[in-house]
Amino acid sequence: IRTIIVDNDFISENCTNGHDWAIIEVEQPFIFTDKVQPICLPLKNEKLQNILMIFGWGRKNSFSDGSPLIHEIPMQLDMNCKASWSDMMPTKVHDYICMKSLNPKYVNTPRICYGDSGSGMQQFNANGKATVVGITSYGLKGCPPNELARFTRVDCYLNEICQITGVCYTVKNLII
Repeated sequence: IRTIIVDNDFISENCTNGHDWAIIEVEQPFIFTDKVQPICLPLKNEKLQNILMIFGWGRKNSFSDGSPLIHEIPMQLDMNCKASWSDMMPTKVHDYICMKSLNPKYVNTPRICYGDSGSGMQQFNANGKATVVGITSYGLKGCPPNELARFTRVDCYLNEICQITGVCYTVKNLII
């Protein structure tokens, strides 16, 4: 890793009020293969699908170890973002996406857990391209399947990503 750039507001807000994203510059470029591919950035205000896929290396539950193999975790969008009484973390933050397990009553239902923070959440756009729409921010201690998980909306930071990396969307390069 050559450089890590963290949003200043994430630090100044004590890591609890959004802005949970970073840019990592690597020393060597990635070599793309049929198994290693780039992912697209979303459009501004991209409509989210109801079921989104999270990819991470975290634990399957609070009692297991992390995995050397990536997990595919389907989760459901929760537009209400209403936390339970035991969930003290904020929900009404401008850049949050709230997600819930597909089967919150089943203890082994796939969900995010320790080690998944920073993992990407994707959907496929109209052209069939994988698009990173969210970044795993946090869930509750113990990884309960019936609690909300929060993700950072990537499209909230497209201007910053453009300024830092030079990867920018314009009408011209979207038409091509």
